[in-house]
Amino acid sequence: MTIRDLYGDTSAREPTRKRSGIRYTADGAVYQSNPSEIVNRFEAIDASGDAFGNELPETDLPGFGQRYDDCGDDVPRFCADCGATHTVGRTCYRSQCPRCGVAWTRDRSSTIAAKLEATRRYEEAKREGWSGYKFHHLALSPPDGFSTFSHDPLDRTFDVLKEVLEELGASAGVIFYHPYRGEDGDDRGEWKGRLFSGREWEEDVREELEHSPHFHVAVAAKHIDGGHVTRAIEEETGWLVERITKGDSSVSVYDEYDLSRVVSYCLSHTGVMQQEGDGSYRAQYRYFGRTANLTPTDDIRAKMDAAVRSVAPNTLGLPWSSVACSEDRDGREPQSPLVGLPTKGDEVEPGEEPVFPADDGSPRTEGKCAGRLLNINKAPRFLEDAEWCEAAPHAEELREVFAEWSDEGDRPPPD
Repeated sequence: MTIRDLYGDTSAREPTRKRSGIRYTADGAVYQSNPSEIVNRFEAIDASGDAFGNELPETDLPGFGQRYDDCGDDVPRFCADCGATHTVGRTCYRSQCPRCGVAWTRDRSSTIAAKLEATRRYEEAKREGWSGYKFHHLALSPPDGFSTFSHDPLDRTFDVLKEVLEELGASAGVIFYHPYRGEDGDDRGEWKGRLFSGREWEEDVREELEHSPHFHVAVAAKHIDGGHVTRAIEEETGWLVERITKGDSSVSVYDEYDLSRVVSYCLSHTGVMQQEGDGSYRAQYRYFGRTANLTPTDDIRAKMDAAVRSVAPNTLGLPWSSVACSEDRDGREPQSPLVGLPTKGDEVEPGEEPVFPADDGSPRTEGKCAGRLLNINKAPRFLEDAEWCEAAPHAEELREVFAEWSDEGDRPPPD
């Protein structure tokens, strides 16, 4: 068996003799692109010659590993409105955990979406008026048999893709590595039945998949080169670059809810690899450009967290958290500004109805409290607030539960 049999055609490509810039009009503006610059980036990682190359790796996926020993153990939480305490299962928030992989995906998606929104706002704030920065969803697929001569071919490919995206007009965003496709190719709707559903990886989900590495990208940019540019890239390198749009529309991502769908979908089956040394697992996505260093403001975090939580039940069947306070309200209006947002906690069991606090704009003065439940380790800052204690009817109950929990020396992981 030859190298060609194992990896496909790894011979050096003929140098491109005729490369020129492309000038075109899109969105009312004139753009100039030089496909040869992009081709050069890709050719820098093409395996050539007779040496043995390294393929992009097969990896684990979120939710198909082991959970921590104390995951699911009872731990107290308290309502940020009324102070009532509730016992819920401890959540380890490990990407590999079959029980918590769903919560990890949802919460990490909130962080990623917030950084992307912060990127868009930063770019728009640099000048007066709207400058045209919007979100785009891209897919980049290498040719069959693609391999590199790097000891870490995935990191090497990430680095080159960042340069390629810069040339395409996408200078800031996040890249997700997807190691698998369905056996029949694009099976976007099928992932809903594979992830976080209690199915086993070996001899079950894995049997439906083929190792077909590709990358999804979410970016904030004015315009992404396409058409002639991406066709030239494919002809010269074999790499397929697609800008994913909605049906017959030219729009890729409409708003923050659409962005949340893209991010949560992409992250849900991003490859997860165990790290050398400490044995921890790392999801294989990378920020690039300005997105890597921006810290979202609290209002951006709250906005994108709410958007992710609202779309998660439909993105891939990610369930809502049953975390609303169920204490009877006695005519008191909620105090927390985040009342009504589902938060961290146990997943809803199959067949169980999730808790959706009413949100019709009217004061909530009867029925269940529906306040936000927080980790018990956050109780001190509430108990030290005299005004909150006076307004919260169960403040003393919380004080007793916190004291008992502190004496036991138990510490849940922080939110």
